[in-house]
Amino acid sequence: MSLLVMVTLILVETNITSPVSAQASDPPVEIHLTWSQNDTAHTITITWKTVTENAGDVVRYGVNPGEYGSSVVWSHHTYSGARGYIHDVELTGLSPNTIYYFICGGENGGWSEEREFKTAPAASGNIRFAAGGDSRFGGDWPGSRDAISRAMAKFNPSFVLFSGDFVMSGGDQGEWDNWFAAAQMYWVDNDNLTIPIIPVLGNHEGMATNYFGQFSLPGNEQWFSIDWGPNLHIVALNSEVSITGEQLDWLKSDLAEHENCLWKVVLFHNPAFSSGNHGSSASVQRYWVPIFDNYHVDLVFSGHDHDYERTYPINYTISENTPISSPENGTVYVVSGGWGAPLYGVGSNWWTAYSQSKYDFVVVDIFENGTLHLQAVGTDGETFDEYYIHKEVSTPIPGGELPIAAIAIAIVVIACAGVAFYLLMMRGKS
Repeated sequence: MSLLVMVTLILVETNITSPVSAQASDPPVEIHLTWSQNDTAHTITITWKTVTENAGDVVRYGVNPGEYGSSVVWSHHTYSGARGYIHDVELTGLSPNTIYYFICGGENGGWSEEREFKTAPAASGNIRFAAGGDSRFGGDWPGSRDAISRAMAKFNPSFVLFSGDFVMSGGDQGEWDNWFAAAQMYWVDNDNLTIPIIPVLGNHEGMATNYFGQFSLPGNEQWFSIDWGPNLHIVALNSEVSITGEQLDWLKSDLAEHENCLWKVVLFHNPAFSSGNHGSSASVQRYWVPIFDNYHVDLVFSGHDHDYERTYPINYTISENTPISSPENGTVYVVSGGWGAPLYGVGSNWWTAYSQSKYDFVVVDIFENGTLHLQAVGTDGETFDEYYIHKEVSTPIPGGELPIAAIAIAIVVIACAGVAFYLLMMRGKS
């Protein structure tokens, strides 16, 4: 009995909780991660679903496995047809570039298994993320969708940009339950880290309540921006509503504010340039593309056409029918709509650098030396297209010390100045 009391006191003191309560009757399902604000280094939002309302709104977390020294209680909500309750808990005050271990749920419904996530760095460093979209029902779904998810996770991306059309019908909760259950299972990398998502709306979501009810996103949740470290700025847009007016004004303001950011990436569903079944969006070309030109957006990701296509660098303001020779003055547009939806045929146009009808996703690496490496990857995990962008970046000098070459040059300059001064003095005496 004394031993039992001692163990109980230790558990209470360290706030350690077993992963799943013995009385678990309604544990969390469909666990996924997003950001509710633009602070990826210090925050994360954990979302899950339960059948009953009072199952629990708690996340317990810490920096060591099985030790949860912090606890946050947040909120839950539901909507018509939700088939349960959605729980959102935002963790704040986190340390940058740190792995956290967590369980979610509560004593009433039970706890999840332990999961992990990693916060963004506050300083510059190498970055890897994935991008793609169109995982809706059709064809050999869900096999094709889940094969892409498994292949993606093996690349260990820090997050995924998802360009919409998660499901066939945005109002069908059964499809959403299937999608999030698969994400909980497969969006886990080789280090057991749960991979967060930055999503946008597709035409199959429309403005369904289910989308907004299950993703916790910044601002109005339709268009927003997120930074990853000091050098990557990500803009998420909604191409399925009016792209002018309020959204256009916001886009101009956001890119103007981040004009000097080293890398700028934009995400939306309906592509500006596509040789697939749906083709290019004339309205996006007219209203958004000139802004991308003006603020030199590096990459634009879209879906909608179920294929893969990468453009040459484009500056539509300079030329509407000829690519730019270098990405230095142009934007590369990528259609990656092969996350499992039935594939479409794809052709080519003046902008097409590469196109293929293939299940796919994209991996982007950004290195500290100013190099960006883009890879298009299939279900087999093999790269079938790649592209490089390189920018000149200034390398900080550790401790403010000057390199040897600079010191040598400075010494030579000072010596020459001294000789010149001596000669002038001698000349004056003569």
